[in-house]
Order: sequence, then structure tokens, then C-alpha cells
Amino acid sequence: MQVSRHQRLNIALMDRCPLTLDGLASFMNTLSTRGKIVVRETSMREAADGAIYQQADVLIAELNGVGETAVQGREILLDLCAQLPALRVVVYTRSQSVEELALLLSQPNISIVARDDALPLVAEFFNRVLNGERVLSPQIGACLARTSARETAVTRELTRCESDVLAFLFNGMSLREIAELQRRSIKTISAHKCSAMRKLKVSNDSELFSLHGKITRQFAGEWQRNTQR
Repeated sequence: MQVSRHQRLNIALMDRCPLTLDGLASFMNTLSTRGKIVVRETSMREAADGAIYQQADVLIAELNGVGETAVQGREILLDLCAQLPALRVVVYTRSQSVEELALLLSQPNISIVARDDALPLVAEFFNRVLNGERVLSPQIGACLARTSARETAVTRELTRCESDVLAFLFNGMSLREIAELQRRSIKTISAHKCSAMRKLKVSNDSELFSLHGKITRQFAGEWQRNTQR
């Protein structure tokens, strides 16, 4: 759901550490797209309840809070998304575990951003989410792509560079943006893309992104079940 530039968003924040929560709240005030912080909690359960009662538009949270496992936090979050399908969620996490993150990819309103991303990149991602986009941190995407490459024949021949370039492309970045991020030439990035496409036996971007849809469904456990006949 797109929001008017003049409409102030209600934002819910969650982190298990109160000091980190304070820092996150201060960071949100530096973004070009501003909002009103209406919830600040240290557990996913309390953050979810607060998001419902305060009618939050956006929730930015670690995967789990105080007294919760990552699996418990994820299930609470998925239940919340089912109750509030218009809620935009950013899982701002240190986790790069496929087991913990894969199911989140099946939810169109959940974005995943890595805690290790540089702050300017985090600011860009947060602004994009606040403006109605969905994002996947290249660091998270590359991790998931490399893990998938170890587990499925369709991507097992990809090099790390090729997997990273595909992850960036699937996140909506252009070849120029990828080249600037990796401090390489566009020619080198284009070569990695072309090499990956040859290995995946696709001839155009439409086929490539169609394959990405299948890989994403596999992360959620669906594609794997469909292919096991």
C-alpha cells in the first residue's frame, strides 16, 4: 500500500536490548522519510500486541526478543502478518540462517535487512520500505542464494560472485548499482550475470526472474515439495 508523502506513518520498533532500541529510535529520526514511533518493545509478542493496538503501519524488529527463541519470534511475526496484511515489516537481524529466515520470504510484506549492512545502506532500505517497497538486504540474499546453491542442482554450479550478483539483481538493483556497491566495473558484473545465466540455461531476464521465483518458493519449502515426485 502506497502512502502519501504527507501522511505520517506509525512505526513500531522491537529489539531485545533497550540501548539498541534507543539507538534504533534515534536512527529512524535521521531518515528522509519520517514517521511517528508509537511502539518500543523488547519482545516480539509485546511488539505485535502494540502494533495492533497502536495501528502501526511499519514494524522494524529483530527476529526474537527477550525470553523468545528465533522460531517463536518468527511464528508470532507470521501470525501478526496474517492479522494485519497491510503492515510493512522489516526484520532487522544478525541471523543469516535459512532455517530461521526462509519462511519469511513467503510473506510479500516482510523485508529482511542485515545488521551488518553499512548504515547508509540500511537508511536506504528503511526509506524504501517506508515508501511502500519490499527489500532484501544483498548480504541476506547472497547468503540464502549460496545456501540454496549447496542444496539444489539448479544453482550448484554458480560461483560466489555469480550468486551475489543474482541476489542483488533479484533485490531490484541495476548492474551499475551493483558495480558501485562492489567497486567493480559494469563489464565485470555483466560478465558474472551472463555466466550465471548460461549455467542456469536461461536466455533472457524474464526466464532468469522466473527461475528466481522457483528458488524463492524452495526457500519457503514449497518448490522442494513440488519437485519431489
